[in-house]
Amino acid sequence: MEERICYFNNEYIKESDAKVSISDWGIWEGGVYDVARTYNHVPFKLEEHVERIYRSLRGLPFIQFNRTPEEVIEITLELIKRNEKNLDPLDDCRIIYRISRGVCFSDSTEPTLFVHLVPYGPSRAEGYQWMSECYEKGVRLVVANTRQIPVQCLDPKIKHSNRLCNRLAQYEAHMIDPGAIALILNTNGYAIEGPRDNFFMVTKGTLFTSRLIDCLPGITRDTVIELAGELSIECIEKDITVYDLYQSDEIMLTNSSIAIFPVSKFNERVMPTSIPGPITLQLLQAFSRLVDYDILERTLGNYQAGL
Repeated sequence: MEERICYFNNEYIKESDAKVSISDWGIWEGGVYDVARTYNHVPFKLEEHVERIYRSLRGLPFIQFNRTPEEVIEITLELIKRNEKNLDPLDDCRIIYRISRGVCFSDSTEPTLFVHLVPYGPSRAEGYQWMSECYEKGVRLVVANTRQIPVQCLDPKIKHSNRLCNRLAQYEAHMIDPGAIALILNTNGYAIEGPRDNFFMVTKGTLFTSRLIDCLPGITRDTVIELAGELSIECIEKDITVYDLYQSDEIMLTNSSIAIFPVSKFNERVMPTSIPGPITLQLLQAFSRLVDYDILERTLGNYQAGL
């Protein structure tokens, strides 16, 4: 298998040849990043992901990024094309974007743009092993002590590369349960999101999720809300407390890489439904139809194929 190709500052090069300057602002202060993925080698909601990148850039106006959204989409499609020979027909990949305002102490004001792929599939059983276990057994969710950065300090609707707050929350969750995912609260005590995830809960047949004030507007989150409407499942955005989650029948996590993960345990409470729960399963099946890709079958089957 040949080395993967990435896009780095106007060039398609081997990943091992991509060298970021020690003076890059991305190292010194961070920047914008985003993660999309493919289904059957086709990017899912690529335009929406690129639009979110530009919303994040507008929230950080000191990054003078002059490329158009159409150029970023073209770069993405070309990058997938150049890496197709390294992808098994059953492989898919995450698409990762990073943008900083360039190299500091330099006459150049050209921002740094780095796009690369992280494949997963039958020949990469480790990733599918984790995903298959999450779909079959569910994930465990633990409330972290670390709070979300307040919107007055740094708006979480900006998808930025400063993930230390999220990393600390995940570290705390792992101290309690090494396999758990953190649930982050805001400074008012309302449940907001996971380190890389939005969340939903189901109570008496109604779907609830946190309001878009202290959390990232996830592309998959939006998709789940749209699918719920098509399935005539009421979805309400509201402030959600830990108490509310203890009363729920189902909890699920969503992000672009995993689509929808069912939660089997919240803190010490074992969720009362099957895994995945009935509404979680409906949404997973609807999502699978949308992307023409049976998420459960392909994930479990791909993992078995890779053994």
